[in-house]
Amino acid sequence: MRTIALALVSLAFLQAQSPTAFEVASVKPMGPVPAGGGRGTNASGGAGEGCDGGFPRLDNDRFSVVTTPFALITWAYGYNKTWGCSYVSFGNLLSGGPSWIRTERFEIQGKIPEGATKYDINQFMAGDAPGLERMIQTLLAERFKLVVHKETRQVSGYALTQGKGGTKLTSAGADDRRQFGVKRIADANGQVSSRLVARRVEMRDFAFLLLMTTQRPVIDRTGLTGEFNFDLDFAPFDSDGTADSSAPSLFTAIQKLGMRLETTKAPLEGLVIDRAERPEAN
Repeated sequence: MRTIALALVSLAFLQAQSPTAFEVASVKPMGPVPAGGGRGTNASGGAGEGCDGGFPRLDNDRFSVVTTPFALITWAYGYNKTWGCSYVSFGNLLSGGPSWIRTERFEIQGKIPEGATKYDINQFMAGDAPGLERMIQTLLAERFKLVVHKETRQVSGYALTQGKGGTKLTSAGADDRRQFGVKRIADANGQVSSRLVARRVEMRDFAFLLLMTTQRPVIDRTGLTGEFNFDLDFAPFDSDGTADSSAPSLFTAIQKLGMRLETTKAPLEGLVIDRAERPEAN
């Protein structure tokens, strides 16, 4: 017990001594987000307001990205664990602040100090880089004068659950290559539908594809683990959930997999921006 206690004390001491700011950081305005966005679109259109920016890079001791402050805030406060910016945008989990944080891009460069915990880009994008998150929080506070507070609110979305008869899913094989996306297709008769194709994905990945399609938070309540393959054709999804083609609705298509997508409200923790200012370029 004494050994465990000493280990916990040592860990707490190391965390307290870990750098909380970049050694050197630069912020450069890059103008508005280009028409059509900078991160691609999906079958339902876009990654969410404020989320059209660049993909971050993490090379050795340097963090760099061209993106919106909105996206940077979602990464800094750990929302990558729940699919990051799109989840925050469609759930309205980041509110307040000036409009430019959603529409203008900045080039961010940060040198990670010696002795700081090293992370790779996969850890950062999975929300498993707390030390780097703290450095970005410090940059936002110092350069953007950002002040936020947390707030729990009831958010309308969907719950993904198992059907009464159990699921009819296909487990991924060892030779399956990871594939992930939704696209809009048209047949020879001009009938339009959306096609979701995913290989070697977990249920959280599937829930994210449904979030991008419905543009509402989707909470995985299936309790399923492991990797699966999905092929799903459904009518293009619009804001009131109706179909505009001969394909089945998204809700009906999911039932064929032995699952259900049901409307729900859930208490989710969000952020409210109390203050934000345009940074001076350097």
